[in-house]
Amino acid sequence: MPLQKITPEEILYKSIKVFRRRGYYRTKMSDLAKEVGLTKGTFYHHFESKEDVMRKALMASIQWFETSLFSIAFEPQLSSKEKLEKMSEKAFKAFTDNEGGCIFANTILETAHVEDTFIKEILRFFELWKQALMEVFKEKYSNDQLTDVVQQIIGDIEGSIIIMQLHKDNLYLKRALNRSIEML
Repeated sequence: MPLQKITPEEILYKSIKVFRRRGYYRTKMSDLAKEVGLTKGTFYHHFESKEDVMRKALMASIQWFETSLFSIAFEPQLSSKEKLEKMSEKAFKAFTDNEGGCIFANTILETAHVEDTFIKEILRFFELWKQALMEVFKEKYSNDQLTDVVQQIIGDIEGSIIIMQLHKDNLYLKRALNRSIEML
């Protein structure tokens, strides 16, 4: 049976699922190779190291969130409420479709006290999220309040993702997203 070709994008998508489920340190290159149906040696043909895979997985995730979710905040034809409702729907789906919650929060919690290898990518994700929410809430809050409100919303959502994972109940995230809409 001939080997199926797999694109680098497909490899990253499947790798993200493994990293979300297992974490960075518990994931081995052999786990990633197995997930995509490649031998470990063939997998190394595509990526130099596990760190390389993780960095590119985070960058691909950032790209997805930026184009599919955060960009909604800048759609001029939508009201602030419509933007936030649409963003909330996409966020709920993104954080609940696969096991593991938020790859960025998981990675920073797992690695921050050991190494700062992925700090740049994780900071980028949260900065883009902050900018998107600031765009949505800018008419409701003063500049002095805006940063605090947005940081509170992101903290509430990320905390709810952790509790959602603990209790295996998506309602925690749904409630946090609804609380953000109520703040408009």
